[in-house]
Amino acid sequence: MPHTRRKKHPSNQDKRLQVTDDSGWTHVTTTKHARRFHRQPNSKQDQIQRDEEALEPLEPAEAPSKTSLADLHRQLRLYRERWEGSTTWECAVRGLQRAFPCCEDKSAGEPEINADADADTDLHSGVSVVCIGLGSPSGFLRGGWVDRRAVSMYQLAALGSIISWIEKNTAPNTLKAFAQDPVFNKHDTELLNDLNITVLAHPSAFEKVTPRTFLFCPGAERRHLEILLARDPAFVFGGPLEDIDSEVVRGFVAKRESVQLARFEEMETAFWGMSVYYPPQASSDG
Repeated sequence: MPHTRRKKHPSNQDKRLQVTDDSGWTHVTTTKHARRFHRQPNSKQDQIQRDEEALEPLEPAEAPSKTSLADLHRQLRLYRERWEGSTTWECAVRGLQRAFPCCEDKSAGEPEINADADADTDLHSGVSVVCIGLGSPSGFLRGGWVDRRAVSMYQLAALGSIISWIEKNTAPNTLKAFAQDPVFNKHDTELLNDLNITVLAHPSAFEKVTPRTFLFCPGAERRHLEILLARDPAFVFGGPLEDIDSEVVRGFVAKRESVQLARFEEMETAFWGMSVYYPPQASSDG
């Protein structure tokens, strides 16, 4: 009787399936990765990290071959001029003045010195800036299919303006700034480093968020915002947070006041519906 060999099929090995994330993108993954969804997390951050591992990782953006750091700096200067000449930036400044009330009259001359102002200055001297989800100012996303460079460049211009304003109006040369995004390429990292913004790998920037942080997150997704806002950053540039169906986000918004930004005429999508959020006790109104 001839010996027959039955071909063995590996059990569910590398079986592929689709997973749709919160932003609407569909990722292809395998069942061995998908099982991560069913593990009991120790914390919300653990859950999100496992979810991200189960999805196709985001790759660094693909920059055109002739991209140079000098060109990116020239572009950024042009974008920043447009940004700082807009009514949108004027609204952002009003939000910053309310977030840092002891500093709002500095540009008009030396402020009066009093004990409350000294206390506020001491509080704000330890503020750090953390940027999450900026995107790539230099490259194409999703395998070259998505060009979001102009949005990211305008948002980087806004971040640079905010950092400069805080440095000018609080203790100089003490501000630390960090940024994180999996799509950053070498050009983006070099550009940010030239602006004295330290690029960190996930999840290091999340861990930098404290109650003394100015969180700049115009491109952060809901699952990231839930982690970030749970860490109670003092100030936030982003949103619209009011439209997010999340208990964590709603709880944060309930403890903050805000100044909504005017429509950015140059590129509405870059700052659509965003605001500067700050604690009520930091407001200079009454």
